[in-house]
Amino acid sequence: MARKAYLVVTANVTDPAAMKAYNEALARSGLYGRHGGRYLIVGRAAVDLEAWDGRAVVVAEFPDRAAAEAFWNDPLYQQEIKPLRAGAGTFHVAIFEAAA
Repeated sequence: MARKAYLVVTANVTDPAAMKAYNEALARSGLYGRHGGRYLIVGRAAVDLEAWDGRAVVVAEFPDRAAAEAFWNDPLYQQEIKPLRAGAGTFHVAIFEAAA
């Protein structure tokens, strides 16, 4: 049985207007849903417990790693949506699989 996968993004946004355009385009695209994804966390930490640097976090759950990779590699995302956030901050993105 395939394990669920999580697309995790940390972001230090420096251009809120560019990020707004990116977020709106991503929402309109329906790409998360098309690939079976859903948001679990979007935003900043509610409580800084230890040396959190203020970055925003997005965690999206997908049915499996293949679905998360399909979202990330989708031509609509890579060619039209992702470029909207270019220069809008510093982003770290990874896919994690659920514990066995």
